[in-house]
Amino acid sequence: MNIDNRGSRRGGRHGVEEDASAIPSAAYNTIERVPTGIPGVDDLIEGGLPRGRIVLLSGPAGAGKTTFGFQFLHHGITTAEENGVFVSLEEEIADLYQEMRRYGWNLMEFVGEKKLSLIKSPIPVVVNTPLTIDSLMDRIHTAVVQVNAKRLVFDSLAALGLCYSDPVNLRRDVLRLCDLLRELGCTTLLTTEVPENDLHGAGFGIEQLVTQGMILLHVSQTYRAIEVRKMRGTRHDTNVHRLRMSDRGLLVSPGEHPF
Repeated sequence: MNIDNRGSRRGGRHGVEEDASAIPSAAYNTIERVPTGIPGVDDLIEGGLPRGRIVLLSGPAGAGKTTFGFQFLHHGITTAEENGVFVSLEEEIADLYQEMRRYGWNLMEFVGEKKLSLIKSPIPVVVNTPLTIDSLMDRIHTAVVQVNAKRLVFDSLAALGLCYSDPVNLRRDVLRLCDLLRELGCTTLLTTEVPENDLHGAGFGIEQLVTQGMILLHVSQTYRAIEVRKMRGTRHDTNVHRLRMSDRGLLVSPGEHPF
């Protein structure tokens, strides 16, 4: 059994991680779970993401982070009666509409029904341009209230970092953003882009400190894979599993080695 958390140890048989404080198994059941809607993922994390918490979704370009986020939101709207908000710092809304239609997801219909809000950030595209994040936070707050959102995807922290030349200011504003997301109570996916050879899976060094979970996506010319690096309050699998992209979105084959 792998054990991990502050003051924890590793080493085990089944690729499962648990809290070092030896919380009785019944205590884990008190944490409400939010199904991701991605076949196979919930089997790795005790049935879903912990409700109301922030999870970092990390991986290289093309790994499927945006698709993962929209599949999470689509499942919430169509199955769980949980509306959502998607914040895009890079892609245009029109492009997202078109790209997600390939999976049969009509985002425009959800927006018209006030079940989904898509935010294209006004963040400047010029690298190291001074930025105040307050206007973006105001838009996120307004969107969550307007659609009564329970799920939120922020895509991505890597794009946000391009606007900062001072890492201290970046860390300060990431902390402020995460404080807002926790206050809103949404179950949140924060995406960030990292190179495939980044073993830590985080770009700025603060993401893992302000999030309660971390899911890492891998991609190469011959495979896709998923790995749960951290999920507080959860007995989660720590192995690397095969990830596939189908006509209906992503799906995971637990136990299937990707390499």
